[in-house]
Amino acid sequence: MPPKQKKKQMTSIVSSAKGQRLTRSEEKLVRQEEEKKRSEEEEIRLAAERVEQERIEKLRLEEEERTRIAEADKERKQNELPELIQILERNRIAVTKMNKNLREMNKWQRYMRCDGTPDPAISQAINTFINLTKENPNVDVKSLFEGGGTILQLLDELEILLSDTPPDELPEATANQYQQTIWDLQELLSNINDKVTDILLQKAIDLVDIETGNMQEVVTDENITLCLWANFNKNPRFKGYAFVNHNVEFELPKPLAMSDIAVRILHTHYDHISCRSPTFYAHQRAFKIKTTAVEIGAAPNEDEEPQAEGEQQETIEDQKAPEEQKAPEDQKASEEQHTLEAMQSIDEEGKAPRLSRTKSAASTSSKDETEIKSSASSKDVIGEDVDKKLPGIDTIQEIPTVEIDDNIVDFRLYTPLGGVYYYDVLKLPPQPKFVKGWRIVQLKDTGLQTCIYPPESTKEDIPTPDEKEGENPPAPPAGITIKLPPKALFFEQPKPARWDPEGQQWRTDGIHSITFEPEEQILSFKMDTFNIFTLTQRYHINMPFQFWEIRPLAENDAILTVVAAFITVKIRIKDLCQLCPVSVVDNISNLRGKWMSASSLIVSMINAGLNIFPGADSEKYVQINAKNKQLTLHLYTEMALVSSAIALRCSKWNFTSDHEEILLQACESLSSEMIADEDWSLYMVRPERSHKLKMKESSEELSNEIAENTDFYSNLYHMMRGLASDAAKERILTIDNLFNSNMHEILDATQLLTHTVQVN
Repeated sequence: MPPKQKKKQMTSIVSSAKGQRLTRSEEKLVRQEEEKKRSEEEEIRLAAERVEQERIEKLRLEEEERTRIAEADKERKQNELPELIQILERNRIAVTKMNKNLREMNKWQRYMRCDGTPDPAISQAINTFINLTKENPNVDVKSLFEGGGTILQLLDELEILLSDTPPDELPEATANQYQQTIWDLQELLSNINDKVTDILLQKAIDLVDIETGNMQEVVTDENITLCLWANFNKNPRFKGYAFVNHNVEFELPKPLAMSDIAVRILHTHYDHISCRSPTFYAHQRAFKIKTTAVEIGAAPNEDEEPQAEGEQQETIEDQKAPEEQKAPEDQKASEEQHTLEAMQSIDEEGKAPRLSRTKSAASTSSKDETEIKSSASSKDVIGEDVDKKLPGIDTIQEIPTVEIDDNIVDFRLYTPLGGVYYYDVLKLPPQPKFVKGWRIVQLKDTGLQTCIYPPESTKEDIPTPDEKEGENPPAPPAGITIKLPPKALFFEQPKPARWDPEGQQWRTDGIHSITFEPEEQILSFKMDTFNIFTLTQRYHINMPFQFWEIRPLAENDAILTVVAAFITVKIRIKDLCQLCPVSVVDNISNLRGKWMSASSLIVSMINAGLNIFPGADSEKYVQINAKNKQLTLHLYTEMALVSSAIALRCSKWNFTSDHEEILLQACESLSSEMIADEDWSLYMVRPERSHKLKMKESSEELSNEIAENTDFYSNLYHMMRGLASDAAKERILTIDNLFNSNMHEILDATQLLTHTVQVN
């Protein structure tokens, strides 16, 4: 009988039973149905019990697995952290020894010969100085330029020596002596440029152009471009002259058209002006201590005085006894804290404080200058807020707070690029005369004489009817047109700034009528007077970053790719570093492909306008992805240690994760072949532990669930080493110290983990 009909029959039987007695067949049918119902209910109950037992068993297994992982993590952490400390210490000692030997070798080669006599380069510089002081009539422009090139080389080497040598290897007195030598050589170089100008002006009459009746002379070498114009024709309608082959044009104010003057436009491809500004050094000091400004551990109370290193060590030892009486959890946390502090100490000792040698400002900018200037109050100290007193950064408090008005170039926002332009109007010296076959030259020991413009007003000036009594008409401005200088990258219209010799600052007031032709890269503007000027660009114009990746090419050979706001930068890192060449010719083709140390490459890129290196206080001026500072510092160290065998790149989930969590992608890579997207795995790093995630980069939601058949690790280094193949593990264990040091310095300077943000 079909179930539906049987159900209808049972319904009719039940309904009829209410009115009359059931037959035997009907009673049997009812009993069978009741037994079946009880059987079904029993099966349902047993099934529920089985499901519950399976759930309980699953929870038990999961709890056992968590307990096993926790025990393994505890046991592993006791071994991993001390091992990591030993690795860092071993690398630090090796790199320090190699760098010291290299410095000693270079110093011997640079400054002394094997017989102990001075190096010819220094002798040549001294002879150049003697020629200048004695006014040697036989000195010529070529020899002066050669001497200038030698001085520039010496300056570069001395600055490298100061920036790369740790303080314990370079006594303060010696460092001060080197710094004074740098200033003296800079002054000598300025005197050489003035001497070249004076030599050309002394014989300007011999260089007069027949067509114009004036002297137009251009002298160039690798480091300077000197454009000179002397007024012999004295044409009242003369408005200016264009040095066409050198993309320089000036406008001569009308009051000077009839004067015995010369116009000099001297472009030095180096910048020895910005370093005279006090705000430049304040920022440089903050940039120098950027990587050592964060100390793992609790900050002291604000009322406490910073302790010396020895005092801090004694304090730690004195605190050991009461710490032993803490609860097991507190004691464990305390032990981990001391271990992390030891790692931090080794990490900081391994890095010599690096002062950026760029004559450009190493600072930052934002999208809205008004918002920036309002947010950066005068209470801020460059590098860290005054209220944030962290151990080991008491020197930051020595940096003076400089209030900067809107017209002064703030080195935290802008950086000078492309060198310096000296735009001068000079008095024309007496020219040789020919009398009866004799060449008569009037000698004056005055050197170059600057013509004051605008001329000072006198009380005898009688105002014209159009002028108000007691007022003089404004002097016509001095116009200048230049093509953006070579050896520098400009990603937007540069902002010209003039030098204020009294305030020792770059200023933007007194400059107007600015026009820019982006296709031809031609900039024109006018100044109220002739002055020294430079071109500035926002320091953080390429920040924040959009993407980064580290990909091994071979053993101890990797390439770092950073997708910045306007450009993609690729740096190849081995025992030296190289800015990778590109398929097109750009302004820094002389820099690309050149192997140099990590610190030299960083400085060269900043000087060239290709800046991907945040300043100490960049978070005030550019959007960042804030993360635990201690965690990021250690992570750069660990990323460098595995970068020879493990490819790393950013993750979109790092932008939305917690402040104490850093997520990144990793994949083993032992060749230069491209890595498929599905081969990448996602990893989470926290201060207390690290683990591989079960989710993928393409997942729709963030989950902290650990991947199957994996364990927790105390740090990224041991996690990558534990999950790597034997070949990859061998690479990690035998990493070259110089490669590791260069990679770490580049990663620490770029701050990729915090300065890469998600682009909407």
